[in-house]
Amino acid sequence: MPQIDLEQLETLSDSLSDAEITFAWNSAGLSDVGRVRKVNEDAYLSSHEQQLWAVADGMGGHSRGDYASKTVVESLLYFSPRRSLRKSIIELDSCLKKAHDVCRTTFPSERVGSTVAALYAQADYGFFIWLGDSRIYRLRDGQLEQMTSDHTVAQEKCDRGELSPLMAALHPSAHVLTRAIGINFHLTIDIHYAKIQAGDRYLLCSDGLYNELEHKEILHYLAQGTPQQAVAELLAYSLKQGGKDNTTAIVVDAIKQA
Repeated sequence: MPQIDLEQLETLSDSLSDAEITFAWNSAGLSDVGRVRKVNEDAYLSSHEQQLWAVADGMGGHSRGDYASKTVVESLLYFSPRRSLRKSIIELDSCLKKAHDVCRTTFPSERVGSTVAALYAQADYGFFIWLGDSRIYRLRDGQLEQMTSDHTVAQEKCDRGELSPLMAALHPSAHVLTRAIGINFHLTIDIHYAKIQAGDRYLLCSDGLYNELEHKEILHYLAQGTPQQAVAELLAYSLKQGGKDNTTAIVVDAIKQA
C-alpha cells in the first residue's frame, strides 16, 4: 500500500480530476464511554457528502482529551472535496494542522492531544490518513487487513525486528504514542492509498475496540449484516469483554454505482 508523495499525488490528481463518482456509500458509527471511564474522550465523523469518515481518540493520559478529539472532528467538518485530488489532500492536511495548532495553543500549560484515523474516498481510490494508534481495517473477499500502522514505541520496535507483532501488541510501550495531534512540535501525517473495490468494507476504530478483540473476532463481527448491524455487534462484544476504555467504531461499505 503506497505512501503518498508529491509526484504520485500529481499523477493521481491528473487521472482523477475528470473521473466520475464510482461508488455509493453506506456507513454507520457508534461511540460508547465504556464501563470504567466517566468521560468519553472519543469523537467521530461519518459524512457521505464529504466521502470522509474519521475517528479521534483524545489522549487519556493528558488533560482535556475530549476537547482534543472534538477539535479534530470539528476541523474536518470544514473540509470541502475538490475535483482536484491534490487540492483535496492538501485541504485535509490543512484541516488537521489547524486542529493541531488549536490543541497546542488553547491551553498553553497543558498537553492536549488526540489520535486520528480518517478514510477519504475520491473516484475509485481510498486514502488512509492517520496519527497515533486509532486504526483502519479493510474487509475484502473474507480477508481482514489492517491499513494503518500504529504510531507507538512498540510498533517502532516491531518494525526494527526487536519485537514480534504479538509481543508488540502486549508490550507496555504499545500505549506510548510517537505521534498525535497537539503533542509533537512538528506534525507529520501518514497518508497511504489503495484502489477501492465494490464490496469492500472498512472499519475505523479507537484502541478501545481492538484492544478487547482478537483479529479473528474483529473479522467475525465486522462481517455481520449491514454496517449498522456490524458496528452494533462490534461495540456490544467489546463492552462484553470489559469495556475498559472509550470505544468508537465506524463501518463503511463501498457499493458499485448502477
